[in-house]
Amino acid sequence: MASFTPNRSTLFFFLVILAAVFVSAAGAAASGSEQGRVLEEDQNIRYRVDDSELPNLYYEICMYAREHRPCRRVMATIPDLKFKLSGQVELAELLSHVIANRTAEAKALADPLLAAAEKKGGVLPKCLVFCADSLDEVSEVMSGLPKDIDVDRYPKVQSFLRKKFESGAEPPPCKRRCPDKTCTADEATIADKFHAIWALMDCAETLGQYYVLPPPPPPIR
Repeated sequence: MASFTPNRSTLFFFLVILAAVFVSAAGAAASGSEQGRVLEEDQNIRYRVDDSELPNLYYEICMYAREHRPCRRVMATIPDLKFKLSGQVELAELLSHVIANRTAEAKALADPLLAAAEKKGGVLPKCLVFCADSLDEVSEVMSGLPKDIDVDRYPKVQSFLRKKFESGAEPPPCKRRCPDKTCTADEATIADKFHAIWALMDCAETLGQYYVLPPPPPPIR
């Protein structure tokens, strides 16, 4: 049987190619590593949150929520959360406005779909109706709140949240039964948005005491 024995020229050429492949791979790895480092630094600059502190912050905020994991997940979507808070009152105010904003965003998706479905006639999509009704209910209470807690609107927020989460109360159908297999992608998106809003409400309800200001001191006589 014939055997192949490379001469010096062939061996040298093979070693050159092998060295070139190694240098190219090392350069690509370094480039990828550098790109990853830049992206990580960009994210840290944008959100200014130390990753090592995030779990503790979320666990503390969601400690008394009924559903801890959804609460932590939705808190992680609020940019600069750590730097917006200096106490429980600020958290209560922030959550009320985040709930209002996200409800408005979800309604901007749900209302046109519901209007189009009503225009076509026939049986309306079940989850779309459930979620549109739930969003309307939340919007009625949470939209247009003053920036700071006052004695007029915020006690109504406390009453609304406590009623929703009182012992024995069932979550709204949009939370209990949607999305389901009959949902379109748009309906599922709306239902998911309401689930996130519900998680925010769950946390906000535990701070309900801060939505009621103490009575003013009696006048000095």
